[in-house]
Amino acid sequence: MNNIVDVPGWLKSTDYTGPVGLTVKCYIRPEMVKEFKALMKEHLETTFKEPGVLHFKFNSDYESESVFWLVEEWESPAALLTHLSTSWFREQYLVRSIPMNLQPSQRALYKINN
Repeated sequence: MNNIVDVPGWLKSTDYTGPVGLTVKCYIRPEMVKEFKALMKEHLETTFKEPGVLHFKFNSDYESESVFWLVEEWESPAALLTHLSTSWFREQYLVRSIPMNLQPSQRALYKINN
């Protein structure tokens, strides 16, 4: 799953209704780190207001100052799909963050076992 387009496909087609997690490893251009951190602050503040968000954290990698981890948990695939469909995510976060990427982000989508 190397593309954000892959995620909504499963979210739309699954019968699973339990909690889901998404972990994203972001590789940011070193000269864009400060700007990316500011964007992530906005992204966290906006996302925490959305229904269905259980956990949403932004972490720095231990080896590289320009690699970051976004760890999300959502009540259901529908809640995550709603988040990925918001105007903030599509028109602000994606538009502003994609040019900051040094390489494509890596993503892991998973069912949360309770």
